[in-house]
Amino acid sequence: MRSSLVLALLALAACASDPDTPSDDVAVPPIAPAPSGPERAVAHIDSVGGSGLSGTVRFTSLGDAVEVRYDIDGFTSDGPHGFHVHQTGDCGADSTGAPASAAGGHFNPLSSEHGAPTAARTDRHAGDLGNIVVENGRALGTVVDSVLTFSGPTALLGKAVVVHQGEDDLTTQPSGDAGDRIGCGVIRLDEPAAE
Repeated sequence: MRSSLVLALLALAACASDPDTPSDDVAVPPIAPAPSGPERAVAHIDSVGGSGLSGTVRFTSLGDAVEVRYDIDGFTSDGPHGFHVHQTGDCGADSTGAPASAAGGHFNPLSSEHGAPTAARTDRHAGDLGNIVVENGRALGTVVDSVLTFSGPTALLGKAVVVHQGEDDLTTQPSGDAGDRIGCGVIRLDEPAAE
């Protein structure tokens, strides 16, 4: 009987010293926080001058580039439309009264000439995203841009995305002769949805 009791006590002692079970004397390492993931931003495009446009433009950091994903609806004409990041986050009118004129010119922190989105960073505005192509009243697509960033001189946050009535010819200075501004939205951090 005694041997059974001794064996039972030994078994309990062995369980108490199980290396997989933390004791009060053993420091348990803290759980590392989950990685935050890529930086993301969004601009909600609203109608300018009664154009009827609405949609979203989403920006995601890829490390050495930014993915720009757009879905904009309500166009009255198909084909290419100028698509740029402008220098201020204000989609109202300035002192001239022109729609979305408070957004200023193309975002150009490097003091470059207007150019194609495929041009070298010194041969285009940071905000020169070229054209989006509209089919059946909707523009839907993705571009990857190597000049815009989430920090530093070419940071996109707080700027405005502007959609133009006409095609950007990619050469006319200073704006590509893309015509009136028909859609505009301010670029803000895209907060993750609460769980």
